[in-house]
Amino acid sequence: MLARCVLGAAVAFGAGGHSIYAAAQSSSVNLYGVADVGLVHENGAAAGSVTKVTSGMMSGSRVGMRGREELGGGTAAFFTLEAGILMDTGASGQGGLLFGRQAYVGLDASPGRITMGRQYTTLALAQVEFDPFVTGLAGTSANLISAGGRGGSNRVDNALKYNLPGTLGGLDGELSYSFGEVPGSAATNSQFGASLGYSGGSFMGRVAYADAHDANGPGKNAREVFFGAKYDFGLATGYLNYVINRGAIIPGTPNFKSEDVLVGASIPVGAGRVVTSYIYKNDRTDADNDAHQFAIGYVHNLSKRTRLYTSYAHIWNRAANTAKSGFYRVWNANDVGNPLAGNSAFNVGINHTF
Repeated sequence: MLARCVLGAAVAFGAGGHSIYAAAQSSSVNLYGVADVGLVHENGAAAGSVTKVTSGMMSGSRVGMRGREELGGGTAAFFTLEAGILMDTGASGQGGLLFGRQAYVGLDASPGRITMGRQYTTLALAQVEFDPFVTGLAGTSANLISAGGRGGSNRVDNALKYNLPGTLGGLDGELSYSFGEVPGSAATNSQFGASLGYSGGSFMGRVAYADAHDANGPGKNAREVFFGAKYDFGLATGYLNYVINRGAIIPGTPNFKSEDVLVGASIPVGAGRVVTSYIYKNDRTDADNDAHQFAIGYVHNLSKRTRLYTSYAHIWNRAANTAKSGFYRVWNANDVGNPLAGNSAFNVGINHTF
């Protein structure tokens, strides 16, 4: 099964990226991607302000292929291979990994869905769903809210996932486990995630949990509980997050006792939407590194596949110097973890999907 999926992917590239359909196996392989690039101006860093061309501010630039084969009896095999691309330099994203964004294969059947490989953390999938900025642009909630993975990453290697079937009347759920693969210890460097959600009518809600073993040193786990909800009022969609951290990491910054609250909205305006949010991080440790973030942006749809965007965000850190490790910075969908970023940013750019 895996061999057939990989062979199908090779055929798709050999055919110039067009979809290949084999009626006998009822299978398909498709090429897709995102090209996103724009200008960003950041200030508040110790080194001073900077203006630069940056890739993937609204959503990370990528090229990927996905395939699916119907096996009969309601069962299907599928795969995804997705590579990150830095549009400003042409380099590979995710530290140069070939398929650093996603690389997995799975089976879909009536009891549910199973996948294995490099995937998004369970908590990160909840976070992106309940952020009006969709964890992109200057206002991404990832500036102050952890994605639950080791080091604050929103992806996890060596992962096994199970998803509930989509036939439960609005109920959905996910379990994930990442093998640490350390000889003699199954728990060392492993990660666990779980989520349960419900959607019905105008309401959607989800609770997610993350536990990254040894993320803060041997025997020091990073745990996080995420509550998210949104409601479509017609004129606007309102968002609410509440997050409890016990060692969860914003890249470079463990949150050993913090609690986070996000309130936001997405407001349709003409051919686009205005998005805005406010986040309060209550540090609750002796260091008292509280932070507040306000963000606003606008996304304009030129077509179904092309969008123009602009956004601004500012973080008020209780600590005096935002350039030191341990304080929070304004990033975007691609630059999370950039140690040179400041505490405010303005960006404008274009996002095209294919």
